[in-house]
Amino acid sequence: MGKERVIAAMSGGVDSAVAAGLLCENGYDVVGVTMKMYSPRKPAHAKSCCGVDDFDDARRSAAVLGIPHYVLDFEETFRKNVVDRFVEDYATARTPNPCVACNNFVKLGTLAAYADRLGARYVATGHYARLERREDGPHLFRSPHAKDQAYALAGLTQAQLERLLLPLGGLDKAATREHARRLGLPVHDKPESQDICFVEGGDYRETLERLRPGMHRPGDVIGADGERVGRHDGIADYTIGQRARLPAGDDGPRYVTRIDAATNTIVIGREEELLAGGALTEPANLIRPERFGSAPAPLLAMVRYRAEPVRSAATLQPDRSLALRFETPQRAVTPGQLVALLDLDGLEVLGAATIASAA
Repeated sequence: MGKERVIAAMSGGVDSAVAAGLLCENGYDVVGVTMKMYSPRKPAHAKSCCGVDDFDDARRSAAVLGIPHYVLDFEETFRKNVVDRFVEDYATARTPNPCVACNNFVKLGTLAAYADRLGARYVATGHYARLERREDGPHLFRSPHAKDQAYALAGLTQAQLERLLLPLGGLDKAATREHARRLGLPVHDKPESQDICFVEGGDYRETLERLRPGMHRPGDVIGADGERVGRHDGIADYTIGQRARLPAGDDGPRYVTRIDAATNTIVIGREEELLAGGALTEPANLIRPERFGSAPAPLLAMVRYRAEPVRSAATLQPDRSLALRFETPQRAVTPGQLVALLDLDGLEVLGAATIASAA
């Protein structure tokens, strides 16, 4: 019987290279794939994946591991499912999660379809999260270390998680780099990827204007009392909770509390006006649907990446959306962001949903 084949998504960074290396050591037939998702123009070794040099770094790592390596053109699916969504969200007063969309539609979507063509059962990534396969299906858990990235995977379906391997689930970053040195990988000391890959230069506003010229339309800034207090250069430049580039009140700073795309206005208020006791979501992705019934489900909610989970009650609506009530009011609950749903121990990911509005 031959080895189980795995497609390893190799971005050119240390995490994905070590994930591929550990799979090789565990007896898998590993095929390295680097996804060309846009035409990069940034300088070598910029702080995000998919730069000009990253394809070569992935190729060199694959050569050290002795596995085949391919660069595949995923520009069209990435544009439609990630970049276009990113632009449209900002144009409609939402704050997007492009990395979540990439995981859902590209890595466990288009790449998984490519894996089928190669007879590969699994797709592997370098995310720091843990998966357990049990009789009742896949269970997704947070990493025990600070690098935990389970939030970014919370939007994956049960079927997608069944195909996913996460070799770095129990490691921290230092242990990953030590494995990279042990394996002789040339990326063992490569800097961390931090920025959104297609936002070159670190300023998403310039990217938005380049992708959709003219989307920045000046409009009014409105105070909590409904009075006009200033002007803005475009709603896409703002997100809920933002303080920068806003007029201050007589009694202190003001923050963006609401963005209205229909009227092209931004509403600002005091810090306490950012607090919300709950949220309404779009239809949810439930990894463990048995945890959600007719009664409100007690759980922990993460309203954004790196947010502290808060004890909440989630009521499943007939359209599969959720009504969330927080035990402690949360700051800057933002439409477009993902809310990850955890068990009360804060370890297992039960599902996720996109926030439609604070409530």
